[in-house]
Amino acid sequence: MKKLYVLILLFLSFSASAQIQWVTLEEAQLLALKNPKPIFMDFTATWCGWCKKLDKTTFEEERVVQMLSTDYYAVKVNFDDKSSITLGGKSYDTHKELAKSFGITGLPTMVVYDSEKKKSKTIVGYKNGKALIRELK
Repeated sequence: MKKLYVLILLFLSFSASAQIQWVTLEEAQLLALKNPKPIFMDFTATWCGWCKKLDKTTFEEERVVQMLSTDYYAVKVNFDDKSSITLGGKSYDTHKELAKSFGITGLPTMVVYDSEKKKSKTIVGYKNGKALIRELK
């Protein structure tokens, strides 16, 4: 019985799919100093249905996971978080203020912030994996 339990655990650990390694915006900026890569910011909220679908589908697709994990520092920005946040040396009182600075008016919205510390791309709305990869290339 014990061997069966161990085999099941091993199977589950190997069958679990890879996941995007989300980091905080502060961590992403520190990592980018050492190894410059763009920061992929997913602006989201707990009440956003399309954001939840993006998490359960697009961000679970192997090609998307690989691209975001290899080519970007992936960050979730909670639109409703009332704490302050800093990007590129500029502080914002809330995460919503950061979103507004990018002209975000609806969710989900994804922003790519390049190593030159400027917005390089905005992707608005739900995208399936193929569409997101196309947008990011």
